[in-house]
Amino acid sequence: MAGCAQIKKPPAQVKAAAVGSRFDQVGLVRLYAGEPCASQIMFDFHGAGSTVWLAAPRTETEILTDAAKKDRRVHILGKWRRGGQSNCSYVEVTSAELTR
Repeated sequence: MAGCAQIKKPPAQVKAAAVGSRFDQVGLVRLYAGEPCASQIMFDFHGAGSTVWLAAPRTETEILTDAAKKDRRVHILGKWRRGGQSNCSYVEVTSAELTR
């Protein structure tokens, strides 16, 4: 019977670049719905066929939350960071801007 059950796969997580390297992409953002591997992670960024976890300071959080609610595309600049676990990489947002 176990063969009949369908397992829901999590979205593909992009392979993280070296810690401290730059991140510069345009895509859609969603509020993070799971249990993050680092407390700073609040958003999923969907771009280039993969998902990246985002952490952002207050000003950028407001922009990203608005973009998530209105299904708007955003241009994200940031730096790769590593959480406490070995498989926990995310982008620390330094700039978030709505795009057309």
